Amino acid sequence: MDSLESKIGGFEDQIGGIEDQIQELKGSVDQTHTQLNEKVETSNTLSATIKSRLQAWMSEVRLISLFKMADMNNPHPAYGTGVVTDGQFMMSHQVPSQMRTHCHSDNTAGRLTDNKLTINLGGLFRINRVYIWNYRNCCLDQLVGTHIYADESLIGTVIEALLFHDFMVSEGNPTYASKITLHQPLAKNIHVLEVQVWGSGPFNENDLFA
Repeated sequence: MDSLESKIGGFEDQIGGIEDQIQELKGSVDQTHTQLNEKVETSNTLSATIKSRLQAWMSEVRLISLFKMADMNNPHPAYGTGVVTDGQFMMSHQVPSQMRTHCHSDNTAGRLTDNKLTINLGGLFRINRVYIWNYRNCCLDQLVGTHIYADESLIGTVIEALLFHDFMVSEGNPTYASKITLHQPLAKNIHVLEVQVWGSGPFNENDLFA
């Protein structure tokens, strides 16, 4: 009998020891859980701060077309397209005559229709504004009828002969594009001093948050 009671007492001691270990482990798990929650909260706060800073940085509207590649489907052999994104738009005359201040589409027979000037922005940007400096020396009306596209989205059409044309994109209609196209479907030239594209980015296609 004494032996049985002794064994029972031993088991009770073991059970008590196990219960103590369980409580100790529970305390350790609770502490680890608390530490993990604190780290997750810190990580979430840091992520939100980084995202907020990125949004603020990428929302800056700036000139995004400077020195970007420009091409024409019907280029004039004596006029290059690089001048439309070179930042020079104050000169209205070619002085000396060898100076080229503006681009010019080919005006030979059979090539005076469906002219296009395309600016490759080099990435996906949110477009806020397209500002076109018309050639001021003559022929302002040549640009009348030209459609302005941001990728496939029409953002405006030139309807009158002016020295410059300012196309603003509505804040309520965010427009993202990787290229800007001036399309003149009429039998007219495209000749402009400068095309300025203002926007923010670049963005990934699956991360348009600005």
